[in-house]
Amino acid sequence: MDVRSGMRRLLTGGALMGACGLTAVAGGSPAWAAGGLRSVHVDAAQTVGTIRSLQGVSGTPLPGDDSHPDFTTQHRRLSVDVARTHDIDCKGTGDLDGAGVNRIFPDFSADPDDPASYDFGPTDRAILSIVRAGEDVEFNLGRSDLRCAGIEANDAPPPDPGTYAAVARHVAQHYNDGWADGYHLGIRNWEIWNEPDLRPFWSGTSEQYYALYAATSRALKSLHPWMQIGGPALTTNNDLAGYRESLLAFIRANHLPLDFWSIHHYTDFSNDPLNFKRLADATRTLLDGYGFQRTAIHLTEWNYALTEEPSAAQRAAFAASSLILMQDSPLSRAVYHRADREGGPSWQLINDDGTLSKTGDAFAAVGSMSRTPLRLATGGGDDQGFSVEAGRTRDRGRDGEVRVLLSNYEIPAADQGPLPFPDNVFTIPGIASFTLLDRRTVTYADNNGYDLTVDDLPGAGRGYVVSRYRVDEQHDLTLVDESVQYGGAVRVSATLPAPAVELVVIKPLHGRGDHHGPHHPGGPGH
Repeated sequence: MDVRSGMRRLLTGGALMGACGLTAVAGGSPAWAAGGLRSVHVDAAQTVGTIRSLQGVSGTPLPGDDSHPDFTTQHRRLSVDVARTHDIDCKGTGDLDGAGVNRIFPDFSADPDDPASYDFGPTDRAILSIVRAGEDVEFNLGRSDLRCAGIEANDAPPPDPGTYAAVARHVAQHYNDGWADGYHLGIRNWEIWNEPDLRPFWSGTSEQYYALYAATSRALKSLHPWMQIGGPALTTNNDLAGYRESLLAFIRANHLPLDFWSIHHYTDFSNDPLNFKRLADATRTLLDGYGFQRTAIHLTEWNYALTEEPSAAQRAAFAASSLILMQDSPLSRAVYHRADREGGPSWQLINDDGTLSKTGDAFAAVGSMSRTPLRLATGGGDDQGFSVEAGRTRDRGRDGEVRVLLSNYEIPAADQGPLPFPDNVFTIPGIASFTLLDRRTVTYADNNGYDLTVDDLPGAGRGYVVSRYRVDEQHDLTLVDESVQYGGAVRVSATLPAPAVELVVIKPLHGRGDHHGPHHPGGPGH
């Protein structure tokens, strides 16, 4: 998403932004480090729901061109469950129209009912790679930012909303009904446009977007009632250009489909991992107030600030803490922007050579919690960055497993306290005006590490293999320690200064000398 790099340049150019031993522990606990550690407790017998997967990404396993190799294996390591099709590559793959050479409907004056008017090849390649990877498709009906291809403008409204709606309907028929030598993929979620409140993606008026939404939403919903229609992927968090309250009023007045409402958020000037939950809570209140109590909320782009380049470990811990805090939000989906390099090399989860970045390692650690889906009661975490999540398998017998994820992140001091902008509105001339969330002032204590107790484990005297995996400046989800403990409780203590992420995996010991730790053969996520 090269527009992000452009925005970063605009902002930063302004005056405001100038080897592991195995040890046995029996009948007691080892010596623990003194002071500065957070006391964390997990009750392995008390479930408080199910851990939800929020492992969506922008970027497909295969692009429409050859800009990167097949990343299916990497997507699976990341436990990706949703792939959004916006900005698949620098050739407009997935776009219905516009300037990209891989656009689906190349000639807007052609007959939308004629299969010969369409070029599905590149988009088929990308969409089928999502499906083969076992992921759900979030089909974005918008335009790619093609500055990466030297195309400065790809933001003009389609010439005719009716034609665009007919094209969108045929695209859905191609993927869901076999039209034009197509498929029967059952793609449910269709997002109408991307960031119409941001100039690089929409140069038209709000009224032109209303007309496009009305025509397209009706055309798609009439095709299959089970298809979920929504949008508009807003990023400004206000109605200053007529795309939030005004749009909701228009949708309500015209009885249009709105199965989900999509939002974007980058934590500029705050870098607070609680922002996503706070924004989702406010969005839930907004939707309910307009009568859309059943409309889901999709966070279809999220990341750290556009305006800053944190350390790799800082971004990793931010991502993990954010995802843990999203568990208690009204979000139905969250889509990290992004999986591959298209958004910028510091953002990506997957490096160009196919290895995972540190943020990818943290994302994979969070995704691995799906192996222990029953969420457990925890104590000791907070909403300021020291985040704790725990789960266990449904089986508490021989192969029962408990996982505890701890993420230690600190909001930078420069990103705390009142904002310097009137009414929290920050304007980028010619782009948009953004309403920022209030900033918090945080005092950190006892966050130099953790003293973890997991009790109520089944089996008196049973042995447990306790494995710790870490992401920080020196480790890439690396196994840093493994021990064996006996009895109904496990205790682990370690220094873990921010920024860092630690995954603790507790598995029953199957027999004397049988140390089947989770690193054999596939690491913490396999």
